[in-house]
Amino acid sequence: MEEIQSLEEFSQEFMSYVKENAIDNQCSIENQLTDDVIDYIKEEGTAFNPTIVSWENKAKTSDSDFFKINAFDYSEDTGYLDLFVTSYIESENIPEFTSKRIETAINSIMHFVTNCVTKTDFVKEVADELDLAEVVEVVKSEILSGRVSLVRFFLITNALKKVDYNFPSIMTLQEKDFDCEFYVWDIETIKKSDVAARCDGAIDIDFSSIYPSAIQCLELEELNGVKSYLAIMPAIILAQVFGEYKARLLNQNVRNYLGGKIKVNKGMAETLRKTPGLFFAYNNGISSTASKVITKIVDGKLAITNVRNWQIVNGGQTTNTIFNVYKGDKEILQSAFVTMKVSEINIEDEYKKGESISNIAKFANSQTQIKDSDLSANITYMTQLEEFSRSEKTPLNSAGKGTYWFFERMRGQYENMKGEKKKSKRNGGFEALNPKGQRFYKTDVAKWEMAWDGFPHSASKGGEQCYDSFYKDYLKKDAFVVDLNYYKRLIAKAVIYKEIEKLNKEAGIKAYRNIIANYVLAILAVKSHGRLDLDYVWERQTVQPALIDFLNKASEIVNIYISSLTRRGDNPTVKAKNQAFWNDIQLRLAVLPDLDRSVLEVKNSNVLTQEQINRINEFKQTNVDWKKLLEWGKTTRNLSLLERKRIERLIIDLEHNKDIDYKVANDALNIYSKSEDLGF
Repeated sequence: MEEIQSLEEFSQEFMSYVKENAIDNQCSIENQLTDDVIDYIKEEGTAFNPTIVSWENKAKTSDSDFFKINAFDYSEDTGYLDLFVTSYIESENIPEFTSKRIETAINSIMHFVTNCVTKTDFVKEVADELDLAEVVEVVKSEILSGRVSLVRFFLITNALKKVDYNFPSIMTLQEKDFDCEFYVWDIETIKKSDVAARCDGAIDIDFSSIYPSAIQCLELEELNGVKSYLAIMPAIILAQVFGEYKARLLNQNVRNYLGGKIKVNKGMAETLRKTPGLFFAYNNGISSTASKVITKIVDGKLAITNVRNWQIVNGGQTTNTIFNVYKGDKEILQSAFVTMKVSEINIEDEYKKGESISNIAKFANSQTQIKDSDLSANITYMTQLEEFSRSEKTPLNSAGKGTYWFFERMRGQYENMKGEKKKSKRNGGFEALNPKGQRFYKTDVAKWEMAWDGFPHSASKGGEQCYDSFYKDYLKKDAFVVDLNYYKRLIAKAVIYKEIEKLNKEAGIKAYRNIIANYVLAILAVKSHGRLDLDYVWERQTVQPALIDFLNKASEIVNIYISSLTRRGDNPTVKAKNQAFWNDIQLRLAVLPDLDRSVLEVKNSNVLTQEQINRINEFKQTNVDWKKLLEWGKTTRNLSLLERKRIERLIIDLEHNKDIDYKVANDALNIYSKSEDLGF
């Protein structure tokens, strides 16, 4: 049995890890602490994708002038504004996060928000810090527009919080009240999250030990490998379990908690507080899955005593609302109960099991609409991408040195696979084979593919919005066949994207780097006509040296255009999401030099097979108006974005009297055949 690590031992090990990373990354210990703790916060699903923006106003003339911020995030989908402030305290032992230190942290981050909204010249004051100025603009515009539904403050520290602190729940700005929440991530919280991340992910609950009265249920016969139970779950027990496991209990849930501002959630909370006994009658309940359900007869009635690998797949809103009420007043929930369905999945095939879980989530009673893209974690594209990311190492003689690019198909996979203990880099292990910088998510894939395929404005919408478009326009139409070649070329695009970000940083570009990277990747695809030698990039895990100058010049073009927008008072973050931005950028591409031929694919000089020759001749003899086909595909949406781009490139080649090779001809004929079947 593994020896339980004390808080003191964990603190020493964790801070040693933080300091080591700070040296490697050439940043302050406080910034590194922020970055490392945010990883835990993201793994738990509490925050989305925070960006480090470290700034402290030290030249204060009054208390209200003092402000501090360490990281920032905003979700357009939920209206959540997340602000992070870190309090690093140098000490040989575990320092205490006292009431005074908590108050200082709260005041510093609240002053920042207040300055953003009420101080007219605040943007000018921070203009030299471009990252900060961008954050100030977003905070001000989103709050004043009324799009912010909840302000969440995250207090990060290496100290231990021992005191109870009465955090405010309302923040008043410009005579308008905003709901706000506070999360303290002290060293104890970090340790709990670390322990949770290192377990195998299976959540095993012994209900009999925490609820002797028994959870009554009805049992249905097994059908197609699924055995179902309908139970009466005490709300207080659900709150206690969720309080321990948090978002890990919702890893297979189809959507995140939408917050207290959503009408149905406010109604649930009101019912729990005023008439908890009626909650069972009013609420649709939760749907969950388990690999094993254990029951026994208690007082003559069937009851659930244990569940193995328990996951709530529908009912995250209900669960979160109950937990938030529980945090405020535990006694309220004594008479509240929830309908709970548990589906025991006895299917060995992992793909079929994933499909079954998705279907349970999709067709369960829901209180808010579920998007198809929310259920996409188990589609073939995602599972195949995951398979290649686990099996395909980068070439040993490349910059990747025989490591993996880790695709996190489901939240928490990376941390769960780290093993039992976080290891430092010099000890090798999981992190050495799976570098943190090579971990990527479905939203990253969407961004890279959308930008490369000529839609950098869609890529710049960020996160889930970009992914929704990618899912609708590509994945639902099976635009990709995920084989080894596709996987390698996808990673090559990732390498290029990260190289663009690196070059921007070296050039001193501080703001809008993600927008610049999206547009430069799109520019590269346009200028290379989609024929960049991606195999070279995969084999060496770095871009061609002859490409560096081009990437720098392309970045400069986008950066100059963004600066012109800023000078005239426009918000580049908003403008970059529109087609007009991309149109304007393309008008400026004429000044870019042609790409060196050495960075392009070398056409296959091998002798064609007779079948391939016949296919090219068939293409030449086919009388098709490709422009009409393209217009039809756009109007009817029967052709995917990728298919339309292939036809666009074919038209350009034909207009320039270029020889059409086998691949282009074959693709065109396949698209034409499909179009005929669909009514063209």
